[in-house]
Amino acid sequence: MGTKAKYSVQKKDTFEALMSERNIGPFLLDAATPKRLKDTYMDTVDMVIMSNGYYLRRRQKEKGIVYTIRSLGGIRKNGVRHSEEMECLLEQDIPFEKWNDPDMKELLTGIVGKSELVPLFNVSCTRNVRKVVDKESYVAELSLDDVLITVWEKKLEYLEIEVEMLSDGNNKDLEKLTSALTKECDLFPDPSSKFERALQLMEEAEEGPIPEEDMDFYPKPLSVQTLLETHHVERAHARKVTENALRLFDELKEIHGLGEEYRRVIWIAALVHDVGVYTDMADHHKAGRDILMRSPPRELPHRFWPVAVWTTFLHKKKMNREKLEKLQLKPFGKMSAQMQEDTLKLAALIRIADGLDYSRMDSRLNGVIIEEKKTLITVHGPGSYTNAARADEKSDLWRILYDHEITFRAAEQNP
Repeated sequence: MGTKAKYSVQKKDTFEALMSERNIGPFLLDAATPKRLKDTYMDTVDMVIMSNGYYLRRRQKEKGIVYTIRSLGGIRKNGVRHSEEMECLLEQDIPFEKWNDPDMKELLTGIVGKSELVPLFNVSCTRNVRKVVDKESYVAELSLDDVLITVWEKKLEYLEIEVEMLSDGNNKDLEKLTSALTKECDLFPDPSSKFERALQLMEEAEEGPIPEEDMDFYPKPLSVQTLLETHHVERAHARKVTENALRLFDELKEIHGLGEEYRRVIWIAALVHDVGVYTDMADHHKAGRDILMRSPPRELPHRFWPVAVWTTFLHKKKMNREKLEKLQLKPFGKMSAQMQEDTLKLAALIRIADGLDYSRMDSRLNGVIIEEKKTLITVHGPGSYTNAARADEKSDLWRILYDHEITFRAAEQNP
């Protein structure tokens, strides 16, 4: 159980003063020790760790890598948070199934299962640590943090001060410290963790006010988590399809030519591609389209809302040129020619990604080999023959869009 108090710093003068003050309240302060922290917060693509009430942080250090899993929420009062945490020190990155901490490994395995861990966002921090001294005992550490959060294309910079109690400190020491920070330094308690700030940044719209006509068409944006929960989406399948879609997006970039901003779009669009299944299994592509027209994913800039709508609509039925022509008679045809083209490219990738999990047996996209006008994708694990065959069927849109052969093979087969 860790005990910390956090304070937001609105004035840089206050921050700089605390860098040089000799004491705070009745306590002395040691000289500041500077550190440079580089953190990456990890989760599954659908953030199942967060959904279970934790976050996972990877911190690069000179002598290795520290993974920390910490509970969200916790007891909060006057900026003080009590939360459970576990740490694992590694010499180098290895899959969490091979970590040398059995308790942490068991907790993560129970939450994540066989799903992949992916980076969500990065946090860099210039931290100056000052030991808080009472007589001859170190009772706490005062960390003065200059923070930069980077999530997708967005950035957030801010200053904060964190008090972490040490083993020689007690509740009375904590009360004296928090009192001094609020009264003497005019700071405001803010128990929000860096993870929570980054999560809020991830969900915030990055553009100006949504045009009135779009608000009529898309009346109530919702977070991806809310969409998945409200519409009872099969999380394991959504997660696997998204992992496959991101891998295909990265590996086939030289062919599809989409910009990096579309990696975020395909991530979100793949997660919600089956949002209509619970409403109407037979026509879930249509039900999903209608759901996303009413409630698009809030994490997407609104200019990409139509992409989620139409990749969902296009992911199910067989595709041919006649069907693509008929799309022009739908609202799809009112989008710009460039947006239509980009949406079809993403839909082609999501269709293949969906086929690669047709068996629901946790097979994996094992490799992508590109040679001139040919691409070979191998599939490994249980259900790989079924998934390779289904992915081949669902490559019909890809074959319409590209003069580039694509084939699939279960990994057990010989070349």
